[in-house]
This record gives sequence, structure tokens and C-alpha cells, in this order.
Amino acid sequence: MRHQLICHFILLQILAALPAAAQPAAQELVAAADMVRVVTRHSRAADCIAPLSVNRIDGEPASVAAEEFLIEAGVHSINGRATLDTSKCPVELSKLQISRVADLEVNFETGYTYYIGYDYTSPDPAQWRLVAWRVEQSKGSFMPVPAGEVTGELIQ
Repeated sequence: MRHQLICHFILLQILAALPAAAQPAAQELVAAADMVRVVTRHSRAADCIAPLSVNRIDGEPASVAAEEFLIEAGVHSINGRATLDTSKCPVELSKLQISRVADLEVNFETGYTYYIGYDYTSPDPAQWRLVAWRVEQSKGSFMPVPAGEVTGELIQ
């Protein structure tokens, strides 16, 4: 009988501790719900859009995964480096000057995935810019972004 009481007591202590142990996991789930997926690895070489290696977020140095990362919902500015594929979009080397492009400013909304890249469609390198070239709802359906919500023009 005493052995059973000790076992019940231990079991009750374990059960009482479970909600407290589950709280951090629940907080992480809530935090993850406020995050937005940003994909940088995909390129559209035929459309002269290069993948982007993000190295600055909101004006601060950033170290994020090379292919995609999560960012808090809200307005953020992003910048980085791109490697151009000149096989489909030739670049005239005499006009090429390496310069920093303006940050891409996007209002990232939960429930969507944003594909960002470096648009070098113009023959004038001064016109090259960072773009959000695709926005998808979490279910995978394409959602065009209204003009003005993203810096620069969207590539449709």
C-alpha cells in the first residue's frame, strides 16, 4: 500500500510538471506563427533574376541561411549579394560598374512566402534592383502583390 502511494505521488508530480514544461514549446509555436518564410535560392535566369545572399536586414548585418529564412512579420528592409547568370542575360562589361543597390523594403505578412532576388533585366546596370518576384499563400497558390507594397516593380 505504501509503495502504491509513493508511485501515485510521483505520478502526480510528473503530471503537475507537464503544463509548465509545455509552456516554452507553446510560446515557440506562437512565435513561429508570427514568422514569414523568405526564399532566396530560386532564380529565374531566363528572366534575369538572380538568387540573393542576404547579408543585411533592417540596416544591420545579418547571418541567415543561404537558401531561405524566417523573418518576423512586418516591414523590413533587406540587402545582399547576387551572382549573375550571364548565359541567358548577357551583361555588357563596358557598362558594368559594381555599386550598392537600394534596399528592398517589404511588408512581410504571415501566411505568405516571399521569393526575393536581384533583377538585372535592364541593359543599364544603374536600373538593377532587388525585387520580390513572387508571393505565395501558405497553401501554395500564387498571390500577386498590389503595386506600392514592394519597392520596385514586381516581375509577373
